[in-house]
Amino acid sequence: MSRDAASHVKYHHLLIIGAGGVLGAVSRFAFSGHFSPATATLAVNVIGSILLGFLVYNSEYLGYVAPRTRMFLGIGVLGSFTTFSTFAVQTFQMPPLTASLNILGNVLLAVAGVFAGRGVVIYLSRLKERRSGFHLPGTMMALLKGRYSDRMAYGITGLSILMLFPAVTGSMAVSTEMLLVGAGGFAGATLRFLVSGAIPKVGEVPAGTLAVNAIGSFVLAVLTFSSASGSITYLVSIGVLGSFTTFSTFAYESFRLLEEGEKKYSLLNIMLNLGICMAGVMTAYLITGQ
Repeated sequence: MSRDAASHVKYHHLLIIGAGGVLGAVSRFAFSGHFSPATATLAVNVIGSILLGFLVYNSEYLGYVAPRTRMFLGIGVLGSFTTFSTFAVQTFQMPPLTASLNILGNVLLAVAGVFAGRGVVIYLSRLKERRSGFHLPGTMMALLKGRYSDRMAYGITGLSILMLFPAVTGSMAVSTEMLLVGAGGFAGATLRFLVSGAIPKVGEVPAGTLAVNAIGSFVLAVLTFSSASGSITYLVSIGVLGSFTTFSTFAYESFRLLEEGEKKYSLLNIMLNLGICMAGVMTAYLITGQ
């Protein structure tokens, strides 16, 4: 592949991931408006982890998900729908007992969510084996196999955002906050892909995800404790940093290590993400003079 062709593919991938980031961030923003902050973060992290588990293992066991579709949905949408930085800052601001319960709830339920998504796929794969006539309609198969994955990715993004407007604004009018969150989601998702992809594993620990979660948690804490508000909150705090960090990928990678028999590395990955990110939030708290 020539250098120009490789660059074109890379930018195309970034566009697909960014489009997914828009949808993921806007969906998180719309969904969170109906719950208390901590409850909303727990809900999006668990739901996103279930869906990511279903997506990844669906690709592995059933082979229905094309690479570009998986990139759009997994890295873009679900990576941005879930957020580690918001979870870390919210946890730091809680009383010790509540913070401990919040950590246990998010981690255990998210990892269990990946397991649940995997379980659904295994059930479907066994059902397929038992019933030779079990198949998806031809059009659906074509979409999932990626024949129209690019068009589907962009179409779903635009349509879904339009459908989400009433949930946030109460009308079909374009919300400035929504646009800011979406723009931030595009930037955050693409940056996460670039940064995490550039950092190799350390032993068996996925250092790329650890890095984006740690950086994002620290920067969000600085903005939060500096009382940043207005457009910065929607664009950077909710949009960029909410999408730059990801809880679903963290949960999937921790579960995957456990599944592969790497129990020590799975526990280490969980402890490093929690410890380093919370330390980053504490550092930001001290730096800002709170």
